[in-house]
Amino acid sequence: MNKLTLKPYWYIKRLLDIFLSLVLIIITLPIMLIVLLILLIDLGFPILNQNRYREGMYKKSFLMFKLRTKKMNSDSLPIHDRYTKVSRVIDNLKLNELPQLFNILFGQMSFIGPRPFIPGEKLPKAKISDKRYFVRPGLISLAFVTKGGLETHEKKISFDEKYYDNFSFKQDLIIALKAPIYFIRYNIF
Repeated sequence: MNKLTLKPYWYIKRLLDIFLSLVLIIITLPIMLIVLLILLIDLGFPILNQNRYREGMYKKSFLMFKLRTKKMNSDSLPIHDRYTKVSRVIDNLKLNELPQLFNILFGQMSFIGPRPFIPGEKLPKAKISDKRYFVRPGLISLAFVTKGGLETHEKKISFDEKYYDNFSFKQDLIIALKAPIYFIRYNIF
């Protein structure tokens, strides 16, 4: 049983996710459309990231909306050759992740929670606690605001467990306040 559903904050968090995602979708929709057109001109089809399915709450797979910024069939290339100049800027600014606001609105994700894994992704042999699957995956995670997301899977999983164990408004507020600092430090160019 998911003990978090017994906490009032569980429901408040979901209402906040719905309200904030709706507001941000309305505000950022023109930006999303411009970014989509730029990537369409720069990279062509398909528009969505190829590894789109992720493991969500209760290990249910969902389609994570994320615009493709890498060149097609570029995984074997050095990292700096996988992007065009334009798509690298869009990726660094995380503008390709704006469509995840729809995942939040639909209840597949939350603003704050563990980052979702790709189903079938090779994860550490250490047992992954089911705790991470009792919360919605997030756009921003505890691991991100601790080390900018530059952690091993083992460390990320331990941060996911910490997030679950300390699930509260206070923890989410601290993560939300730290996120812009770590975004600038680790992601911009």
